[in-house]
Amino acid sequence: MMQEVKLYFQKKNGFYTKEAFKTLRSNIEFSGDAIRVIAVTSCMAHEGKSSVAMELAKSFAEAGNKTLLIDADMRKSVLIGRYKTGAVKYGLSHCLIGKNQFMDAICETDIAKLHVLFAGPVPPNPSELLGSRKFVEMLGALRKTFSYIIIDTPPLGSVIDAAVVARNCDGTILVIENNAISYRFAQKVKDQLDKTGSRILGVVLNKISMSGKGYYGHYGKYYGRYYGKYYGKYYGEYGTDAESLEKQEKEEQLHIELQREFIEHQKREERERREQEKREKRQRRRQKIRHAAIESAKYILAAMAGILLIGGMFLGGMEVAKAMGKRSLLCDSDKIRPQLRPAIGSSELTMEEAARWRDGWVKYQDAIYQYNQDILTFLVMGIDKEGDAAAVKEGTDGGQADALFLVVMNPKDGSVKIIGINRNTMADIDIYNGEGAYITTTKAQIAVQHGFGNGVEKSCEYQKEAVQRLFYNLPIHGYAAINMSAIPTINDAVGGIDVTALEDLTEIDKKIVEGSQIHLSGESAFWYVKYRDTDVFGSADMRLERQRQYLTKFIGTAEQQIGNNISVALDLYNAVSPQMVTDISLDEAAYLASLLPDYRFDENGFYLVEGETVMGEEFEEFYPDEDALYELILDVFYERVE
Repeated sequence: MMQEVKLYFQKKNGFYTKEAFKTLRSNIEFSGDAIRVIAVTSCMAHEGKSSVAMELAKSFAEAGNKTLLIDADMRKSVLIGRYKTGAVKYGLSHCLIGKNQFMDAICETDIAKLHVLFAGPVPPNPSELLGSRKFVEMLGALRKTFSYIIIDTPPLGSVIDAAVVARNCDGTILVIENNAISYRFAQKVKDQLDKTGSRILGVVLNKISMSGKGYYGHYGKYYGRYYGKYYGKYYGEYGTDAESLEKQEKEEQLHIELQREFIEHQKREERERREQEKREKRQRRRQKIRHAAIESAKYILAAMAGILLIGGMFLGGMEVAKAMGKRSLLCDSDKIRPQLRPAIGSSELTMEEAARWRDGWVKYQDAIYQYNQDILTFLVMGIDKEGDAAAVKEGTDGGQADALFLVVMNPKDGSVKIIGINRNTMADIDIYNGEGAYITTTKAQIAVQHGFGNGVEKSCEYQKEAVQRLFYNLPIHGYAAINMSAIPTINDAVGGIDVTALEDLTEIDKKIVEGSQIHLSGESAFWYVKYRDTDVFGSADMRLERQRQYLTKFIGTAEQQIGNNISVALDLYNAVSPQMVTDISLDEAAYLASLLPDYRFDENGFYLVEGETVMGEEFEEFYPDEDALYELILDVFYERVE
């Protein structure tokens, strides 16, 4: 009996994407009835071959063909993670080693006539298994059951597996990302396919911009505007009578005139397209540099503590300043609270509860909670920029907030709690144009919100609003944003940090061996809290655990060092202040610094927003567990009403 899985597509395809895959399917069908087993490969990773394979298989199935998608990328499969299928018991590798029959491993999906054979566990010899007689026999048997078989193979520019598979297929499709690889590289991969004797059906040019600014996107709008209305209005009226023929001739003449107009328009668009490609190429180059140096860590809380301690040192005797700071921070705090739903699910109010109900109370799992108005909450951000904080031109160059924390001070129990937010969290972010005018709100990784604005105060305000929305309009009393280049200096200001390495990072720093006891200093601290291998699925989650470990150790070390020598706080302040943007005034810092001796932080007070990471079209996307987030807010920011 076949396994059953439900495929989850993060985004619905638009009109032009659907039409593109229909066209690809039709072209394959017109290649002849003999073309039924098709390999899909690419020159290198991340060109979108797996997405093309899935969408092509889906298109064949939707056209009424019984279709099988085989995930033969056994070295680095992305299909299960990307399409959120959950647990799959058997896979291709099980079949090729003889552990299971292939019909037991094939999964029936919730899309009619679409079946998937996932890769299974990573074997030590994928090339040998794919070139084995068992694989050839399996394809022969599957031909009798399925009308079309689409095989997702590894990039041929990286490993030979695709060539091994292609020689047993009726044809091969090569997926190439627009403006991503050189002509020579593509030609080299094509020559490798030719050597296998596989028929190259064609090339799919992937990741073309379909926006209104792009060449193809504008073409689609133009086409729809000038042609669609005529086809829709007149096509059904064409007949064989004289009147219809006359009407047809007029329409054809109009069509010719529109074509002439379109050609002129196309020439203008071609010039604009070349300029746009140059701009996009420069932007991609900047992004590659940025991604090599982003993903800053949760080092900045200690820097914030240093700032507060310095404020207390400078203003410790100024009781007036403390009073002003307290009044500024707590202004209207009794009127502001998160906008949680009053009652969740089955926890509806009883008549007795309704009679004594107060505005702002929340009922959850038969318990009633009220917001702790005395709590102070601060947003701390690590920004993927180097050097001193400086304003930039309005646009998208403000830098991403790759470290996001809420620091929560609760005066009722003297606790400091920290909530770490995954930078890939999909949330509502506001889009602004180059003049700073609001355009729309869309779902995107929460870290990109800071990129809009001027890179300083305005970007921080945008990021603060995005985090507040994620936490049901939670009040945030202040923020501090620090550029990532401060990590080594801040780390060394407290003499470095001792940790047990949670991951092997010898690729970037030879002394960071998993399980080893290491003393982090300088660049080693920088890489430990910042680095992640973007080719490994879920690497942001693994890095988040390293950062949580580092921050917990850092706070303890900083407290001890500052207790022994107050000048350590001055070193922290001097290190971070040029690279920091904050709305915490000196009066507020003086007040907060006066509170610090009465507060304690321990590792049990460090929370992470729970959820699931999936693979989007290009990048990983983290989706919070709404129930867990709700419970986290109640646990940290609310108190139970007895």
